[in-house]
Amino acid sequence: MLLSAGTGHGGHLVTAAKQAAVLRPHGHILRTGSAWTPDERSVTTTTWMDGGFHTQVTQGHVALGSVLSLRRSYLGLFRAHGMRLFVAPEAAPDDWRLLGRPSAWWVSPGACRWWYRTDDLLVEVASSGATDRHELSVEARVLDGPPLRWRAALHVALGGDDGADRAPSALGIEGDGLTLAPPHGSDRERTYPGGTVRVDWSPGNVPHVGRDEVLFTDGRSRDLPWVVLTTGPLPTWSLSVTPHLVDDAEGRDAPAPGPDPVSFWNDVAHRVRLAVPVDDSDAADAVDPEAAEELRRLDAVLPWFAHDALVHFLSPRGLEQYTGGGWGTRDVSQGPVGVLLAVDEPEALRDVAARLLRAQNARGDWPQSFDFYARHRQWYQGDSHGDVVYWPLLAFGDHLLATGDATFLRYEEPFVGTGGPTAPAPLLDHLDRALDAIEAVRIPGTRLPAYGHGDWNDSLQPADPALAAALCSTWTVVLQSQALRRLAGALEALDAPDDTADRAAAVARRARRIADEGVVALREELLVDGVLAGYGRVADGRVVELLIHPVDERTGLTYSLLPMIHAITAEILTPDEARHHLALVREHLSGPDGARLFDRPAAYHGGPMEVYQRAEASTFFGREIGIMYTHAHLRYAEALARVGDADGLLAALAKANPLGMTERVPSTRPRQSTTYYSSSDAVFPDRYTAAADYAGVRDGTVPLEGGWRVYSSGPGLFLRLVVENLLGVRRHGSVVEIDPVLPTSADGLVASVRLFGRPVEVRFRVGAVGSGPTSVTVGDSGLDAYRLENPYRTGGLAVRSEDLHRLLESGANRIDVEVP
Repeated sequence: MLLSAGTGHGGHLVTAAKQAAVLRPHGHILRTGSAWTPDERSVTTTTWMDGGFHTQVTQGHVALGSVLSLRRSYLGLFRAHGMRLFVAPEAAPDDWRLLGRPSAWWVSPGACRWWYRTDDLLVEVASSGATDRHELSVEARVLDGPPLRWRAALHVALGGDDGADRAPSALGIEGDGLTLAPPHGSDRERTYPGGTVRVDWSPGNVPHVGRDEVLFTDGRSRDLPWVVLTTGPLPTWSLSVTPHLVDDAEGRDAPAPGPDPVSFWNDVAHRVRLAVPVDDSDAADAVDPEAAEELRRLDAVLPWFAHDALVHFLSPRGLEQYTGGGWGTRDVSQGPVGVLLAVDEPEALRDVAARLLRAQNARGDWPQSFDFYARHRQWYQGDSHGDVVYWPLLAFGDHLLATGDATFLRYEEPFVGTGGPTAPAPLLDHLDRALDAIEAVRIPGTRLPAYGHGDWNDSLQPADPALAAALCSTWTVVLQSQALRRLAGALEALDAPDDTADRAAAVARRARRIADEGVVALREELLVDGVLAGYGRVADGRVVELLIHPVDERTGLTYSLLPMIHAITAEILTPDEARHHLALVREHLSGPDGARLFDRPAAYHGGPMEVYQRAEASTFFGREIGIMYTHAHLRYAEALARVGDADGLLAALAKANPLGMTERVPSTRPRQSTTYYSSSDAVFPDRYTAAADYAGVRDGTVPLEGGWRVYSSGPGLFLRLVVENLLGVRRHGSVVEIDPVLPTSADGLVASVRLFGRPVEVRFRVGAVGSGPTSVTVGDSGLDAYRLENPYRTGGLAVRSEDLHRLLESGANRIDVEVP
């Protein structure tokens, strides 16, 4: 029986049988516009296979600019949300049938289609988001059978989704359309003064427009926020929803004409592609068919992950975020930076860096949360977790290294003061202020950064404030080194203007000094018996207790993934230490679905918390609590690339790919194939069972479900890993680094990437080693190159950007890379 399959033109077909087999129902997020930078006028909608043609429709901020209500449960218990469609035959005009689960559903990055088949009828419904205007549409037609009456019910949420029982204040019918406005006195009316929403339909075919009275058998209104449109018998019918909350409020012009949805999403999809050679050889050294199939699956998922990365960047929400979503400073510094580097959008990357700059608090750090839109920004937010300050610095380093943009040193943005923005200050002032903040929050008497209010892993925030005050996160020390060294290297590589060169060099020296001091302290205090601890408790200027370490007697946890893998990526560990820690990961932190945060779940007491807050209080065994967090697994893949484990890298990327997951990991239950999952959740009924039977996760006897979908910086990180680590193509200012880590099965692989604003093919000849390329040629011309440093393996090659660009502009379009 066919459950689902990829189709031509970038689509994916799903049958009703596949929908019945999954826990989390199939859904997709559509957005309008074609900009690569945040646009508050953009409209976002979530569509669901089970007849959710447009739900959670929002403009601008996805948690605040609500238009149509959201679906709150994947169990299907609440059906009266968003836009629903009914049909009735002409012969029985009052026999209305709700269009729910279809016979088949087709999804592409920019559109969805539903097909409903009965013995004598075939109906198609299509939903899409325009890219040349901020409009959502629904088109319905009868493909086989007589015309139908159509009824569209729109559950309006202009009063806010939590106040969706408030009817809109206006229902102004004008010709073939109507205008809605937020309820008088509502927060939405104050946030978007003068804002409206326009609903238009096919000319001349809606004889009845009403509210909720037609949804009740007695025909009486309950004053609920429904707008219901009813047609006569028609073979085709269409409807569009165009919010003007932002347009009318700010008087902005309409978006400039752009590409149609197919062209735009085709361009996005083809920014990174892989063409795997077909090997029909019977030779003993023929390509491993399983590995080749993984490369093909990898290519197939890239357009979907590119879509999810853009949703997370520009309209942050997920299929499980029922109240919308939001940005965090960590998120913006990783996912958007990753996808923009992968698809070669330097101007958009600069825009992100500038926005991060203007979000910096005057005291030098950054807030936990982030907002691209000034309308919703809260001035001078309070303390953040101890690691947050490092992520923007890492993003600045990434931007400067990739672009070589020395003019950014003079770029001026204000700080966030207590009552609003301060006077603008150049980048180097912002960096100095950040370094001041970093040095100010060291644990007294040490060179170690304070834990503050937490680190990246929110689930392990201490229950005891006194413990938190004395704690140092090893992973934060590693991140400090990684971010500050990256930033220093970027500043040192820039051809800085004369009036800023000395200042830039001084900032770079200071950043390196802080990073080096932290590494020395880490090796002296937190690397004990050859194993990096998760945390250290400090007293009197030294670490007196290790947590999440073989000597830990407090937490019940022994090994922590994040500090180990990041220490390899940051080159803090020696080659022998790196090999030892990777062996620990394989032995203690690996499951059938990938690398896991800890060697076992944190204890669950079902009552007062003893050590960690969320880890000991959460009744749900999933996401960080279930300890298989896909984002962390991808960072493990990055460490494998650093040491040159080509087979391990491809296998790690494959375990984050939903395509083929049930074949790859037999304990995996069926799941949607076209979306990023933020975790792999073991199927346990409660935390007690999870603690008792956790060994079953590793041996494959406990089934695995996919966790939350879309809403993560993971898809952007995934694309960057493919381009910069698997394929090894990296822009670093005046040079292009070619540093692939590919298995032998990738011999003959042809990748399509973007360089210098144009598509370029890269062909790889791969031998048994899989890394440390020996030559880079374009056409008949070899390129002069120098060897990159890597303490763990033979490094890649760096070629001059000017030389490569010149050869590509001369007409050649393919780079050949020889890998031993």
